[in-house]
Amino acid sequence: MPELGVAFALALGFLALRQHRRRGRFHPRAILRALLASRRILVHRSTRADLICYGINTFAISTLIGWGVFSGNTVSALTVHCLAGLFGPRAPAALPGCALRAGITVAAFLGYELGYYLDHVMKHKIPFLWAFHKTHHSAEVLTPLTVFRVHPIDTLIFVDIVAATAGLAHGVFTYAAGRSVGIYLVDGTNVLFIACFFLLAQLQHSQFWMPLRGLPGRLVLSPAHHQLHHSLDPAHHNRNFGSFLAVWDWAFGTLAIPERRSPGLRFGVAQNQPHRLETLLVAPFKESGRFFVKKLRKKLLLLGAGGR
Repeated sequence: MPELGVAFALALGFLALRQHRRRGRFHPRAILRALLASRRILVHRSTRADLICYGINTFAISTLIGWGVFSGNTVSALTVHCLAGLFGPRAPAALPGCALRAGITVAAFLGYELGYYLDHVMKHKIPFLWAFHKTHHSAEVLTPLTVFRVHPIDTLIFVDIVAATAGLAHGVFTYAAGRSVGIYLVDGTNVLFIACFFLLAQLQHSQFWMPLRGLPGRLVLSPAHHQLHHSLDPAHHNRNFGSFLAVWDWAFGTLAIPERRSPGLRFGVAQNQPHRLETLLVAPFKESGRFFVKKLRKKLLLLGAGGR
C-alpha cells in the first residue's frame, strides 16, 4: 500500500533528523535498531490478531457502511431544508467558487473530526459502548494494522455518528453559501482526510515516537499523541480522543501533549487472552448483555421497592 511507504519514509526521515539534532550527525545504527524493533513487533501475537481483524473488517466495513442509519447527504439536505424553513432562503454568496469549495472542504472535515471525537468519548465513558471499543485497545503492540482491530458494532456506531456530524457541517455551510458547493475530493474522499491519512494514520499505530509540542501539538495529533491514548498508564487514560486534529481535545480539556522522549509506554487492557478471536468479537456481546441485565435488575428492584 502506498500509504505504508509514505509512513515508513516519514519515520526514517524523523529518525535521521532527531539523530542529527542530538549528535550532530546521523548514524545508520538508528535505522537498524528501528528495523529490529519492527521485526519483534511483527511476530507478536497481538500483530497476528490485528492481521485476522484486517481480513474480517476489510469485508465487514464495506458491508456496514451500507447498514448505516444515517446518510451524510441526507443529513445535509435535511439541515439545509430546516434552516431555510426557519430563516428563509439565502442569496448565493458573492465569493469565488474555489473559495467556497475550500470552505466546505474544511467544514466537512471539521464535522468528521467532531464526530470522531464525540464517538470516541462516548465509547470510553459508556460501559455498553466500551465493551465493543475495548477490542481496539486490547492491542499490546501498535502497528498500522491495529487500525483494523475494531469490532464491527464499533464501526457501525462510528459510521452513523460521523455521517450525522459531517452532514450537519456540510448542510450549514451549504445554507450559508446559498447554493450547492462541491468538496475537493481525491478518489471520492475529502482531500484533507486523504492528506492526513497518508501523513498520520499509519504512524499513529506504530512504535515510532514522533511528538508534536507547543502550538502544533495543540492543533494536530501526532503519532505520540495517539500512543498516549493507548497507554496503560492511568495518567494517560481518557486523553487525545481525536482522529487527526487536536482542536476538539484542546477545546474540551482532554488534550495531553507528549514529552519529547518516549516514556516507554505499555499498551493493552486488563483482559484474559486478549488476542483470541472469541475475545475480540464474541465477548463484547456477552459483556454488553451483562451490562443490560444488571441495569434491568436494578430498575426492577427500584420498581418493586416503590410498589411496597
